[in-house]
Amino acid sequence: MNIQLRWALALVASVVAPMAAGAALAQSYPAKPVRIIVSAAPGGLQDLMARGMTPDLSRIWGQPVIVENRVGAGDVLAASAAAQSPADGHTILFSTSTGMNVAQFLRRNLPYDAVKAFDPVVGLALTQSLLVVSNKLPARNVRELVELARAKPRALNYGSFGVGSAAHLDGEAFAKAAGVELTHVPYKGVPALITALIAGEVDLAFGSLGSSVPPYKQGRLKALAYVGPQPSRLVPEVPTITAAGYDFESVGLLAFYVPVGTPRAVIEKIAADVGQVRDMPAFRDRYIFGNGMEEFGLHGAALATRLQQSRDNFASRIKGLDLRLD
Repeated sequence: MNIQLRWALALVASVVAPMAAGAALAQSYPAKPVRIIVSAAPGGLQDLMARGMTPDLSRIWGQPVIVENRVGAGDVLAASAAAQSPADGHTILFSTSTGMNVAQFLRRNLPYDAVKAFDPVVGLALTQSLLVVSNKLPARNVRELVELARAKPRALNYGSFGVGSAAHLDGEAFAKAAGVELTHVPYKGVPALITALIAGEVDLAFGSLGSSVPPYKQGRLKALAYVGPQPSRLVPEVPTITAAGYDFESVGLLAFYVPVGTPRAVIEKIAADVGQVRDMPAFRDRYIFGNGMEEFGLHGAALATRLQQSRDNFASRIKGLDLRLD
């Protein structure tokens, strides 16, 4: 056998062997119970979505699928636990674009690099916010809200569920777009924020549809605008923020991630199987559409590109806010 042929065979082997190994791993995956780490407390939206998936994923995979709640420091505790796990697909992080992006801009000593530590696997849902105001506030629409804010700079306050949260960044983006000054009041979680809004302790907030629509439909809050390009299927009567003359991106991308280094074949299998469950009408109608979210089914390179766009958007929004969490 001449040297050129030996080199050619060696090159083929170097390409084929890893592919064969990856395919074998995918066929045997999962070889043990799979855990899905979420940063939300039990009963939160991500927690409910993850638990809603576990029966069908367990059936498909033939292994138990366990939801593990790691609550604290935003998504940092959950992401840290996932980043330190073996890169074999048996630990999955369920996070949002806010959770994956904000910490790297607001924390000096983050124990992981959100870009380098994880590979995105598959999208689950896309969420956008709803501008709601206290019934005690006389504004009936966005125009009247802006007029009130301009008449009394910093007199109106907006609530959020924490510094650097999506509600915080949305409030700042709205103030900048409208040319008004608002006072930020952070609360410890969504329930506390909604309670404060209903009580009139805070004037306005950008909340998720899942938390904001029930009190709105009960008449305990007013909904002024939906921050999306088209009206929400959950509250189609509420105009979009764009229709009111203001335009800024407020998109939460919910997706699964695995530690970097996880075999590509395993990632593709997880993406395919999770996508199968996500697209089941019963799951989609209850957990996605039922919470006012939209489908977000990207995976592979398309998902990575969309997440990078989201990361760039967060960077531009946070720049100039002078925010720090440590």
